[in-house]
Amino acid sequence: MILSSTSLFGTDGVRGTPGEFPLDERTLARLGASIARTCRRSDDSLTVLIGRDTRESGEWITGQLARGLATEAASITNGGLLSTPAIAFLTRDGGFDAGIVVSASHNPFQDNGVKVITGSGEKADDGLETRIAALVADQTWAVPASPVPSPETVACGEPYIAHTSRLFDGVEVPADLGIAVDCAHGATSQIAPAVLRRLGMDPIVLHDAPDGRNINLDCGSTHPERLARAVVERGCRLGAAFDGDGDRVVFVDHRGAVVNGDAVLLIGARWLAAERRLPRRAVVATVMSNIGLEHALRADGIAVHRCPVGDRLVWAEMTRRGLALGGEQSGHIIFADHLATGDGLATALMVVRAVIETGRDLADLAADLVPLPQVLLNVPVRRRTALAELPEVSQLIERTERELEGEGRVLVRYSGTEPLLRIMIEGPDRAAIEGLAETIEQRVRAELGEDETSRSQKSEVRK
Repeated sequence: MILSSTSLFGTDGVRGTPGEFPLDERTLARLGASIARTCRRSDDSLTVLIGRDTRESGEWITGQLARGLATEAASITNGGLLSTPAIAFLTRDGGFDAGIVVSASHNPFQDNGVKVITGSGEKADDGLETRIAALVADQTWAVPASPVPSPETVACGEPYIAHTSRLFDGVEVPADLGIAVDCAHGATSQIAPAVLRRLGMDPIVLHDAPDGRNINLDCGSTHPERLARAVVERGCRLGAAFDGDGDRVVFVDHRGAVVNGDAVLLIGARWLAAERRLPRRAVVATVMSNIGLEHALRADGIAVHRCPVGDRLVWAEMTRRGLALGGEQSGHIIFADHLATGDGLATALMVVRAVIETGRDLADLAADLVPLPQVLLNVPVRRRTALAELPEVSQLIERTERELEGEGRVLVRYSGTEPLLRIMIEGPDRAAIEGLAETIEQRVRAELGEDETSRSQKSEVRK
């Protein structure tokens, strides 16, 4: 398949089915070689750290990437099972020129992906991804035939554990603190329980036995129902559910209610402001965050600046504005003093610290977030046609925006990681916004739907 320089990377790296484009042998080897050519130092040397989550395809993908890297004389360190934030920190702390994460985050095991981390520990920006993709697409060169290298796995996670544990410095854990964690059978399965125990907690641990195929399966941040039951049944004060690669987390309170990233941004902003560590009294959230977050923080004199979806775009906006906190409703939370990427474990420690230091339950800390009713429809599509080229869809969106003007929000966008069009509407009347969303959905289905029997995946993000 001939690749254009703009079609390789999505919102969060390269995603696909292992063995098929763009995760086939040829493209992966070219991707590895292109990363090497793009990230190489001026003295022509290159050191790369590779880590992966628990998917059964991870080692094979690592090998194909390493084959491409090796043809460019890169020095490769295989970190084995590591979370995305661990790789980001270790790349920066270890002086690597680049880091590579083999993961598809919250997707099922059948999917996988590749994320590129720069030497400064940041996810690759659009400019770097475009340069890499252009090289992959350039048919004037080829990766020479060569055996797949097998770099020895190096245990290198301890510096990240020490760095993250310092977020809890000076905190004394009360004897009655009960916490449960859901590791999603993913990259945090060993590290999260180990860190919590090191810090004096005795967590109830769920879904920490990965078998290569059970990552995110009815568990983790996208399915916190079992965690909620465990928290209530075992009398815990809170629970934390990570995703497959450990860069995001959602919580449940002692009643079993889900506490998402919007509430965590509220808690984090107030915590940092109280410690005089919230510059410009502002945070960054994406266009998906509920307007209720703005209302709650406005009462504290804290502003919310919005950006497109994706934690790397959150970081870019934080950097541009010189801010210390940003994140997504889905649970990617970035603390500038800690890392340039979302870190589920660090976020969990921050929330637990807030609970301990305030003496308040998580439900109480999140109570001031009163979300406007929000509906999200995910419509499978067979192609990504610019909405401006779909007059009837565009007119429906504009009509809906006029109807909700001043009282709600409308956001229609393509997913960056899946063949979906996302329709998000907020407004004061749930029944009304459901009807508006379904009207847009029907028109989209007629224009772009997979087939007549395709059904959208409907999710009420927050009541």
